[in-house]
Amino acid sequence: MTAETLFDLAEFEREAVAATAWDGAPLAYTTSYYSPAELDAAFDRYRAEFGGFGCIPRSHMWHRNSYNQGERAATDDGHELHMFYADAWCKEADHDHTADPLPGGGRYQAVCPGCAWHIITERENDAVEAWHDHALPGWRSLPIMPRPAAAATDEKKARAAAAKWCAANYPAEWQRPGSPVRTIRGPHGGRHVESRSPFGGYDLAAD
Repeated sequence: MTAETLFDLAEFEREAVAATAWDGAPLAYTTSYYSPAELDAAFDRYRAEFGGFGCIPRSHMWHRNSYNQGERAATDDGHELHMFYADAWCKEADHDHTADPLPGGGRYQAVCPGCAWHIITERENDAVEAWHDHALPGWRSLPIMPRPAAAATDEKKARAAAAKWCAANYPAEWQRPGSPVRTIRGPHGGRHVESRSPFGGYDLAAD
């Protein structure tokens, strides 16, 4: 089978998808609330209909943040954090804008599906912090882990040191599944990191 034949088959498949009705989330940038499943389904539909090449800048759609595609934060009382990213640059070649104008730049969206809560921000850290304010109020007052415990080079030792420090310094109510940890970072380590807390929550970089 030649490359030209494969291209024709792919085009035929896309035309077949385009011929079917779509009533899910918009196949474009939107600021309205949609569940993570709806956003995932819409992005899958776009790629099936228009192809995957350049789909992120062309569609401006919400898709899973590349850092934590398979990760989500969750608490033991039902809150979940699903992170999405959208390329919201308005380019001259764009002609199919939605009712939601493109703000320019990249945008991050945090979604808590059980509450139908979401927020859109310019910075990933801001979205992560807003979700923690929503789901885990009081996290900003947690003690900050000193650098020696947070900076062990061996991952296994680092987790053990963090767990030991939290057991001795965190309030009992914060030693539960989904709780974050606040850590001191170096000058180039300011991203909040998912699943790196001893409790399975975020490792939040302290200011």
